[in-house]
Amino acid sequence: MVPNIFSAGLDITEFYQKKPEETDAFWRTLQDVFLRLYGSKLVTIAAISGHSPAGGCLLAMACDYRVMATGKYTIGLNETLLGIIAPFWFIETMKNTIGHRETEKSLQLGKLYSPEQAENIGLVDQICPPDDVLGCARKEMVKWLKIPDHARILTKQLMRNELINNLSSKRKEDIYNFTSFVQKDSIQRSLGLYLESLKKKKS
Repeated sequence: MVPNIFSAGLDITEFYQKKPEETDAFWRTLQDVFLRLYGSKLVTIAAISGHSPAGGCLLAMACDYRVMATGKYTIGLNETLLGIIAPFWFIETMKNTIGHRETEKSLQLGKLYSPEQAENIGLVDQICPPDDVLGCARKEMVKWLKIPDHARILTKQLMRNELINNLSSKRKEDIYNFTSFVQKDSIQRSLGLYLESLKKKKS
């Protein structure tokens, strides 16, 4: 666990200067994680205790409810800032969360939202002081667990099955599209520059 980080997103080193089959395996694993979380019959609540860009934002959106710590943290899908694009299931998940127009602006600009901004547009449901995030998440969980399980699960499935089925039917195509895109020389150069900038920040 890294202080002030909920999830730093996808590990770029997993698809930087990698063989196509390695990138394929990485993307397939991400699909698996998303489908299991987004389609889970369990109540899932994200306690976002720090920064949550890109893949971290996706994981949070896949949950039923999101509580985020106040402070200088950010959340959003910022793929375009790295020279890559969000795949269709990232886009659909965000559209289902904050609506079409806000998603369109957010993705094109690679926007990262403050906790207050995220709450205002519905990207997160609640903000709390950092020390209270887990407590707020637990209180919310109690509310959800009071709902008859069969009714809640069926309702969730009705709301989410369209995206789940769409991704499930296009997994091979999605993997091919991602690997083909990130293997391009121009994209690899962009990713390399980004990784170098991260090294400089740490030094």
